[in-house]
Amino acid sequence: MGGVRERLHALGSALGRQPHLQAVRDGVVGSLPLILLGSLFLLLGQPPWPALARILPPSATLLAGYSACAGLVSIYACAATALSLARRREVDAVASVTTALAVFLVAQRPVNKLLAMSTLGAAGLFPSFAAAILAVETLAFFARRKWGIRLSGGAPDVVVRSFAALLPTVSCVVVVWFLVHVLGIDLAGGIAAIFRPLLLGGDSLAAVLIVVLIDSALWMVGVHGLSVLAAVRPLWLAALAENMAAASSGQPPVHVFTQEFFIWFTWQGGSGTTLAMALLLLSAKSKQLRLVGRAGIVPALFNINEPLLFGTPVVMNGKLAVPFVATPAVLVTLTWLAMRFGLVRPPYIEVVWTLPAPIGAWLSTGGDPRAVALQMINLILALAIWWPFLRRYDRALLSAEASSAAPDK
Repeated sequence: MGGVRERLHALGSALGRQPHLQAVRDGVVGSLPLILLGSLFLLLGQPPWPALARILPPSATLLAGYSACAGLVSIYACAATALSLARRREVDAVASVTTALAVFLVAQRPVNKLLAMSTLGAAGLFPSFAAAILAVETLAFFARRKWGIRLSGGAPDVVVRSFAALLPTVSCVVVVWFLVHVLGIDLAGGIAAIFRPLLLGGDSLAAVLIVVLIDSALWMVGVHGLSVLAAVRPLWLAALAENMAAASSGQPPVHVFTQEFFIWFTWQGGSGTTLAMALLLLSAKSKQLRLVGRAGIVPALFNINEPLLFGTPVVMNGKLAVPFVATPAVLVTLTWLAMRFGLVRPPYIEVVWTLPAPIGAWLSTGGDPRAVALQMINLILALAIWWPFLRRYDRALLSAEASSAAPDK
């Protein structure tokens, strides 16, 4: 077990240090504030209570705010990714961001001499990551070889840096322009098409099961699941952005494979659906579990479960492995079926992940009351799965505590 744990730690560390994955992760995280703001505009533009619309600005006015934020998410993700990678490559940050944006925009194919909004939104996320990586790596390549225009004579630093970036900027922008607008190669569309099967495949039952099983298995050996699953974050963001775009045009959300799908319906309280565990621990007989329950219940309500995982403990504890793995697997299956067959609206609103689960489930689905009902059903199921295992574990700890407290004869 120790060898497996070390190898998983090594894998997580290697993925965490990979500069391009780090930059893409930072690009996703950097664009989240604007996704959140766009989600708010979208939620108010299509309020869950029709009466609310009477006191709000017109829907078109609110949706304009959505379009400027979440509707242009690829531009913001491109800039954030380029900035992150530029810091790691130690090249000029301003030149990296402007060059990346120029590459991304010149790769678009205009419609009636205008750029289509759809290609700058969810559909352009993966091309935007590619543009950022190309731009920064080109600048780094030229910088390592000291290729570029160098000014002397005490010119201001900003001017020196601008001329130093001129040659690599021109090179990569002109190459992309030539490929797209002269040779007619649809680079952005091609990159998006490469990742499209991953996005569509993520909506399958097998994919969502794999995610929760990997997450649970990693936590069981003490490895933070999302440190290894960070590679799926761009897919989650792309799926959410497409759901938002569909909802803004009056269509039903098209994907279930979003982070909100897992957080609000599967990982209530954190990985392993540990909110149910925290509730059960409040009535534990053993002193250890009762104290852990009291300490962990409030963080679990806000989806923070490290006190429970390491205090119970769940990590490296075979007695609690079955409910920790089985509970999210059962819940993700039930949730997937409910959303796939249209019983519950899939999430399309980005909300802060530290909200209590019923509030998060209601807001993320645009005020769908069926989402709250599903979330409560999932919680009851989680309680039922966790209960026999915690009861047996509680009895064993209570017996051990009684033995240690008994006076020696």
